[in-house]
Amino acid sequence: MSQKKVPPLAALAIAFLILLFIGFHLVNQQAAQFANTGVATEVATRGQVSDTLQAKGFAIRDEVVLNQPYSGVLNYRVGSGTRVSQGGVVADIFKSENDAAAQNMIDSLEREIDSLRQLAKPSDLFVSNPNMIGSQIYNALGDISLEIRANNFSEIGGLKDTLQNALSRKQVIAGEESAEDYAQRVEDLEAQLQSLEARGAKAMDHITAPRAGYFIDSVDGYESIMEPDLVKNITVSQAKKLLEQEEPAYTGTGAIGKICSDFTWKLVCVIPDDEMIKFEGVTQVTLDIPFASAETIPAKVLAKNRDSTTGETAVVFECSYMDADLAAVRNETVHISVKTYDGVLVSEKALRFEDVEYTTVDEDGNAVTQVKENVKGVYVQYAGRLHFVQVFTEKDINGYAVCRTELTDEEKKSMVTDQTVQLYDEVVVGGTDLYDGKVVG
Repeated sequence: MSQKKVPPLAALAIAFLILLFIGFHLVNQQAAQFANTGVATEVATRGQVSDTLQAKGFAIRDEVVLNQPYSGVLNYRVGSGTRVSQGGVVADIFKSENDAAAQNMIDSLEREIDSLRQLAKPSDLFVSNPNMIGSQIYNALGDISLEIRANNFSEIGGLKDTLQNALSRKQVIAGEESAEDYAQRVEDLEAQLQSLEARGAKAMDHITAPRAGYFIDSVDGYESIMEPDLVKNITVSQAKKLLEQEEPAYTGTGAIGKICSDFTWKLVCVIPDDEMIKFEGVTQVTLDIPFASAETIPAKVLAKNRDSTTGETAVVFECSYMDADLAAVRNETVHISVKTYDGVLVSEKALRFEDVEYTTVDEDGNAVTQVKENVKGVYVQYAGRLHFVQVFTEKDINGYAVCRTELTDEEKKSMVTDQTVQLYDEVVVGGTDLYDGKVVG
C-alpha cells in the first residue's frame, strides 16, 4: 500500500506549529510559576568562563629560507611541518618525474617490508598479548583522529602503518592469517623493490637542512622582516606596519621552503587602552587562531609597550608550542583568553545590594546587633521561603556573575549571612517586594 508524501511547505508549517506550541507552553509555565510564587528563579550551575578579546596577530619566527637553485625534478623527502635535524635531507633532485615516482615507490615498499617483517616471525606470536594489541589499535585510531582534526596530515602516513600493523597482528593471533602468509608477502615486495632499484632511478642531488627545526614547504617573504630578539622592544607604529601586511611579499623563484629553527616564536598584537585593563597582573594567556589551527596555544606575555600618544599597546606573546599549521601562520585573527574563571554562575539579574542585620559578640561576651549596608548577594528559594545570601564574585561575563564557593579567610570574616550561594540553589532572577524570610508558595 503506497503512502502519501507530505509536501515540503506543509512539513515546514507543521514544524513551525510544533515549535510555537512548545514555546507557548514554556512561557505559560514560567508565567504560572511567577503567578504562584511571585518570583522567577534559575538554578545556579557550575561553569567556567574566559575573559577573552580578539585582535590581529603577526607571527615572527627564527626562519631560514632554503633558496637553493636546482635543475631537474624536486621531490620532497619530508612533509611540511616535519621536524628535521641539521644536515638532514629535505628534498631530492631527480632527472625526470619517472625517476622521482620510482623513488617514492621504493620508499613506500621499504616501509611496508619493515612493517611486515615483524609479522613474519612466528616466535613473536607467543609473546603477543591480545589485550595489548586491542589497545594499540584504539590508540592508533585515536592518534589518527587527532591529527586529522589538527589538519596535520603529514603525520598520518606513519600512524596508518602503525594501525595496519596492529590489525594484522590481531588477525595472526586470531588464526585468520598465518606468519607464513606474511613471509610470502615480504618476498614478493622484496622482488618488486629489487626490480625498481635495478632501474637506477637515483637522485642527482639533495637539499639538506642548514640547521634543526621545522620544515615548511612555502615562503611568504616576511621571514627576515624583524629579528626575533628585537621583538620585545617593538613599538605600536612598528607593530601596525606589520599588521597591515596582507599579501605575501615573496615574488621570486628558487625557494623550496624554509626551516623554523626555534620552536619558540613571537606573536605581536596591538591592544586598545580599554582592553589593556584585562592584562593587569597577567603573565600567562592562551591563544586560539581559529582560521589556522585547531589547537589552543599557551603563551607568555613577553612585553607590553604602550604608546602614550595613541593610548594603544603593542603586546608581544611568546609561544613554545609549534606544529605544521602554526609554522605557516603569519598574519591572522587571534582570540586571546586572558583569564579563566571557575565557579557558580548566577544571572546578573539576580544580584542585589541589601542592608543586612547581623549579630556579633563584644569583648564582654554580649550579643551586639549591627547592620552592614549594601551587601552584595542574591535571594534563593528554599523550603517555600526566600533567603538572602551574600556572594563573592570574581567576574561578570556574558550576563553571568562567577561566584566563589571556596572563600578565603578574609571573606569568611566579612560574611554577614549564614552562607553564600551554593551549586543548584534556586536563585531569584525576577520578582517584586523581595525580603529575607518571605513566603513564596
